[in-house]
Amino acid sequence: SYIDKASSIAIVPSKINGADAYSAGCGLYKSLKILDKKVSFIHTHKVPEGCEHLLTQEELINDIFERELHVSIDYSQTPAARVHYSTENDVLHLKVKPIDKNFDLSRVKATIKGFNFDLVIVIGATELEDLGQIYHELKESFNLSSIINIDHSSLNKHYGKVNLIDNTKDSISTLMLQTISKLNYPLTDNIAKCFLTGLIAKNQIN
Repeated sequence: SYIDKASSIAIVPSKINGADAYSAGCGLYKSLKILDKKVSFIHTHKVPEGCEHLLTQEELINDIFERELHVSIDYSQTPAARVHYSTENDVLHLKVKPIDKNFDLSRVKATIKGFNFDLVIVIGATELEDLGQIYHELKESFNLSSIINIDHSSLNKHYGKVNLIDNTKDSISTLMLQTISKLNYPLTDNIAKCFLTGLIAKNQIN
């Protein structure tokens, strides 16, 4: 499946479906974490009421503009055995030694990495534009990723590579719970609580 093959996964719940989409996403996130998948939970809005306990602030990515600087040094085929780093006046100094005086500096590379997922799981959005700023700022990245579209609305535009749409379900959390069960993905008490939170929130709205 796309999830099994993915090296980096983003889960993006739609604000439109509030606590139901958020809770369903939390349950899936926790299940994939147990499977040791590299997965991130993207949520730039306020956490829906009643869902604050599902994920920690550290587990949420709410700054979609954040980037990381990655520096790599290929010191293979050199006698280098020690790496030291220090900081001084907000400058990072990295020392790798010993190396040959003719060391090829092209083996030192720096790249900036940001939103670079190969699979995006969108939850509760009838179309990608429902994601608002997240989609508009990351449209190019979305276009380069495979998308799994999970929703229970008959209005869904089927924009994903995989479209898991079932409008007979009373909530997205119910659909997600049944999907995880069919896939034999981990289902712990904490994960079940996520889906229960979404189901309760959906029933309160109805």
